[in-house]
Amino acid sequence: MTIGVSTPLTGHLAINNEPAEGLAAYADYINEQGGVEGRRIELKTVDNQGTVAGGASSARTILADNPFAICVLTTPAFTGAQTVLRTAPDTPALVLANGAAIKASDLPNVFGMYTDYTTESFAGIKYLTELGGKKIALVYDPTIVGEAGDAETDYAKSVDAELVSMINVPPTTTNYTPIIQQLKNAGADGVELQVGVQAIAGILKAAKEAGLNAEMMTYSSMLDSSTLAVAGDAAEGLYVTGLFPQLSASTDQLQEFNRVTSGDTHANTALGLIGWNAGMLITAAVKEALKDGGSLTPTSFQEALTSLGGSPGGVLPEIGWTPESHSAIDGGSPDVYTLYQVRNGAFTETQRP
Repeated sequence: MTIGVSTPLTGHLAINNEPAEGLAAYADYINEQGGVEGRRIELKTVDNQGTVAGGASSARTILADNPFAICVLTTPAFTGAQTVLRTAPDTPALVLANGAAIKASDLPNVFGMYTDYTTESFAGIKYLTELGGKKIALVYDPTIVGEAGDAETDYAKSVDAELVSMINVPPTTTNYTPIIQQLKNAGADGVELQVGVQAIAGILKAAKEAGLNAEMMTYSSMLDSSTLAVAGDAAEGLYVTGLFPQLSASTDQLQEFNRVTSGDTHANTALGLIGWNAGMLITAAVKEALKDGGSLTPTSFQEALTSLGGSPGGVLPEIGWTPESHSAIDGGSPDVYTLYQVRNGAFTETQRP
């Protein structure tokens, strides 16, 4: 069973290759056990450079070999791959990108293996208001989460808050002092950070130096030791919305993930776990398609993936897919996220106020 993987092996989004590393670790793990119902998972990896053009070209390369399925990583690459994927409507596409972008594509063969960043921004805004925030700012990297807009503004109003600033932070940004000044000028008392780990660290350090008095919240990709390592003491007090469990969780699934990936610094990460989880869902769907003497085809595989919605799957307590929508694994609900805070240099699960 060949799955083509379009992933950023190079470029400024190369850290987002970690889900591909997690998926590869899972494929090796399941293949060593004889595969899925006797079928080996073979991955063909092509660099998409984390760009729109790279997404299109890598998708063409992969689909030319007629794979069983294709996996696309990063939102820019998926944006580029969409037109190509439309030419192969029978090929299942597993996408680790912003669920909002997947939903907007309206491609019925695409399954979102990650969160919808708009939904997660709602969760951050909601939790910040529960912490006492009334004037919320959204700081975002458009190459990761897309463009912010009216949806966030309207949601803030719905929870009796005001979105006072939306600050676009390109991934090439190195000077974060002007961002802190904008937050001060806006009077922000709560800040949702949807940027990469280097920007998280830079903003937190600049905020600490400037004495910015505002709660800081970030999204689930940052629930990783790399955030603590790069941000250092400046991360203390940072809140994080998390959908996927921490790597230190004591569940059987997490213990097995850690056992297999221990020592692999690229797979044994929060992003790597997302790829591993995708592998687990692929396995579950194959087994579902073959149940009761069924046959494994692209169509039966897609039907089986859809059927996983509403039930525990992979490392998650519930997969948020429905027959009508499978663009994001969070099901579009801000309330499915767990709240964490950095305390004494570690992520600690925190009760919502």
